[in-house]
Amino acid sequence: MDVPWIETAARHWRHGRIVGRRFADRRPGIRAALRAAAPDSVLLAGNSHAEFVGTPDLGGRACINIAVGGSTAADCGRHLAELRVPTRCAAAVLIIGTNDLQRWRHPERARVVDRFEADVRRILRSLEAWSAQVFVAAVPPVGIGATGRDPAAVAVFSDRLARLCAEGGHTFFDPFAAWRAGTGGLAGPGLHRDGVHLADYAPLAAALSRAVAGMVPPAGRPLRPDVPCPGPRRPAPAATAPAATAPLRVLRAAWVGRP
Repeated sequence: MDVPWIETAARHWRHGRIVGRRFADRRPGIRAALRAAAPDSVLLAGNSHAEFVGTPDLGGRACINIAVGGSTAADCGRHLAELRVPTRCAAAVLIIGTNDLQRWRHPERARVVDRFEADVRRILRSLEAWSAQVFVAAVPPVGIGATGRDPAAVAVFSDRLARLCAEGGHTFFDPFAAWRAGTGGLAGPGLHRDGVHLADYAPLAAALSRAVAGMVPPAGRPLRPDVPCPGPRRPAPAATAPAATAPLRVLRAAWVGRP
């Protein structure tokens, strides 16, 4: 039986509050990092899978992490609209989709998948303007104990990401391939600490580095001429919260299991 609409609305409201607070915490640090962006930089965007990777060396290029834990594709698009990248970077990497798989969001419905696609298109427009090359990761697998997410939707949402990459000339890749249990959306044992977040993000950082290093020329050889990138479409609110890099336990305390 479907969840009553008022409960679904309440969940959306609660989600928005939590992710909004997380973005407010991270926004000052993100903006400071973006002011130092250079043509050799790589942007890392998306949800907590991207945020918790940190700032690895991506093919000899500095990484600027602009991801926000808890983000859906819609959240990510809104967050990016409030940022400005002063120079065109070498590449951008996007990891998104896990929060769009929440069962109460009904990811099995065609209109929900279509909305996800539209939200990702908005993200890609920002990343295309800010970087010479865009990498989009397949949706990560979920743990067998993560009953709040629909593993069957992992492949469906990943297929949409792959289609968007083919249309836009971007690179679709699967840094999680080695950790999937067969062709389904479930992960093998030992990958997660809570069914959603990885027990160790170092292997993911290494996989991202291999993908970028294999496709992007070494640092010092920009892909395209450096050009200014457009700013936000609306004024960003004043940031008063201090920069934060809260560990996983802080996010889980706010809302367990939401990446």
